[in-house]
Amino acid sequence: MKKALALTLVFITLLCLIPLSGCESGRRDTGEEAIHRYLELIRAGDYASAWDLLSAGTRNETEKESASKITKQAFADKYANIFKALEITSVEYSDIVCGDGEILCDGSFTATYRSEYTGDLVNRFDVVARREGGEWRIEWSPSLIFPEMQWGDTVRVAKLAAKRGEILAGGDVLAATVGAVSVYAVVSKIEDAELFAVRIAALLDISPDKVAAALEKAYDDVAVIKQFYSDELTDSVKEQLLGIPGVGIDYGNYGRNREYPFGSLLAHLIGYVGSVPNENDEELKAALAALNEGRAEADGLYTEDSIVGRLGLEKQYEKELRGRDGELVYICTADGANRKTIYRRAAEDGEDVVLTIDIALQQRLEEVMSLVLFGDTTAGAVVVLNPKTGAVQAMCSYPSYDLNQFTRGISLAEYNALLGNPAKPLINRTTQGRYPPGSTMKVFTAAAALDLNVLDASYAFDESQIKDDYWTPEDYGDWIWTRIKRTHINYPISGPLNMRKAFIHSDNIYFANCALMTGWDSFMGYMQAVGFTEAIPFDIGVAAPQLYNEDADKTYKLLADSGYGQGEILVTPLQLAAMFSALANGGDIMTPYVVKGLYRDQGILSKEVFGRIAGAWRTDVVSDEAIGTLTPMLEDVVDDDINGTGRSLKVKGCTVAAKTGTAEIGDDKSREISWFAGYRVGVSGEDERLVLVMLEIPAEEAYLQLKFDIARALLEMEP
Repeated sequence: MKKALALTLVFITLLCLIPLSGCESGRRDTGEEAIHRYLELIRAGDYASAWDLLSAGTRNETEKESASKITKQAFADKYANIFKALEITSVEYSDIVCGDGEILCDGSFTATYRSEYTGDLVNRFDVVARREGGEWRIEWSPSLIFPEMQWGDTVRVAKLAAKRGEILAGGDVLAATVGAVSVYAVVSKIEDAELFAVRIAALLDISPDKVAAALEKAYDDVAVIKQFYSDELTDSVKEQLLGIPGVGIDYGNYGRNREYPFGSLLAHLIGYVGSVPNENDEELKAALAALNEGRAEADGLYTEDSIVGRLGLEKQYEKELRGRDGELVYICTADGANRKTIYRRAAEDGEDVVLTIDIALQQRLEEVMSLVLFGDTTAGAVVVLNPKTGAVQAMCSYPSYDLNQFTRGISLAEYNALLGNPAKPLINRTTQGRYPPGSTMKVFTAAAALDLNVLDASYAFDESQIKDDYWTPEDYGDWIWTRIKRTHINYPISGPLNMRKAFIHSDNIYFANCALMTGWDSFMGYMQAVGFTEAIPFDIGVAAPQLYNEDADKTYKLLADSGYGQGEILVTPLQLAAMFSALANGGDIMTPYVVKGLYRDQGILSKEVFGRIAGAWRTDVVSDEAIGTLTPMLEDVVDDDINGTGRSLKVKGCTVAAKTGTAEIGDDKSREISWFAGYRVGVSGEDERLVLVMLEIPAEEAYLQLKFDIARALLEMEP
């Protein structure tokens, strides 16, 4: 409710001695004097005394209701409530004209209701004074409050609910606000509330107590019992509902629903809406306080019944999407119609969130994921972005779920099925899943060694130290840990084990040696600069990476393992994609983003409220010299004529530089994390694209090609 301003009330004691403009009051006991006195009492806020001046035909002195008479209490309440609702601070009368009849005295006047809320309300009124038993009385009707007002009318203040903004990409609506089908009750027309609740509950599949609770929350005599999506109420149920006195069905005026036209598409990014968190009173109170921060009552405060963003962009951009409510003050007829609008403040609809997502690419990504991955033994995440801007073009966490399940009210059985799914569809693997980077880490290990002048590209590891694919370092004291095992090589290439050969075969020993030669302090400093110790900014939260556990003993073995992406390093797919993009962007890591801008609908056109400007998160993390050295090697990794670890990519139409990786899951080594990170080389503008694929798969030969099938489809697809 609005905070009403105090009425400026000045009681006039010698009413007949203070004339009003345009009315002579020299004569006493006249019709014009009665009119004058009545207006002064209304202006002074003395409604009880004003009622005493009413004619017998309009003054109700009984407890019985009357269609054209009003009791003293009802009269006082009517004026007080209306003036309070409109925040009227004073009343001024002018241009008063009075007749001089002996029985009837006609008059007219202009009344100005002063209000900072509505602005001044100015109306012209007609008034009649009647002589009754030697005294002049006022023929009163509601038209003396507002000229259009009639018996049975009231003044109501209605909220004009702001429409929640939409989430869009490329012109397609991903999260839409649609009108709800509302079953409502006009409380005053209910004959038997208990019977009413029972009948309604049976038809709407809710409890009678819930119906009763809804009736108690009635606003302006209207209580919304339950709301539905457009396809949920059958014609038969509608017909039965409308046969109950007091029941109505509204289409879109009493509420709106949130729908997700693409279902599971981008589900983990978009998120969904739901009720305010309310596991207990304290949580509800804290949630409402946070939501209402910076909002005024006039904007529409959040309540325990509000629907809010609970996850993803819906939650992150709740403030922008919500908008601010408007208000409508109107004269309401007895049957609920709007006789006249007194004041209207339009609602400010929420802002639309427009994404950088390429819908065609996104749909292709999710199609390929569903074709390549299957059952509950495979899962994964894919990020596609422009390495020069950080704009995310597509992203997917697989498996996914239908957002509409949550907005329409997911059943306990459905929710438990999602929770119990071994593939964990509710987890956003792109931003919240943390995984060992495997051999993709070797790119950063090599960059560190090059930039810190630990070695150059011609440095060759002495393979004579490798025995049966195992190496025991000899230059770091007694090696008390397990030996370091190199990657199995199916098609070895000739020549010394230099950096190029090590990348092509993804040799663990070579990069373990690089890390050891770099040393803990230098290695850690370089990786910190690259971003391995801080969560990267994004439009939704990203889990922080780690180089090692806080309580870790920084041994040589941990350093060696970290050099080839094992050890205790963990990183999200989104962050790794962004960091990897430094190789395609002159050493700068752009801040990844998916929200292109915020827009406010203005009819045919939309006004940009906020537009994203691409910016770097880290600059010069890898030198141009190191990039120049590494890029040809990464091209060789996926060259199918060289038989490197990425030879199965076989992309057509573009040159790709990439690194593959594998990390074991669990002690039994039956499952693994399989990585691919690659970008187009020698392109610009819309053709620039980096693809990162992370899969959780069984450690079996049949699954090793899946990441290439996904990456190939995305790298080959044109903008």
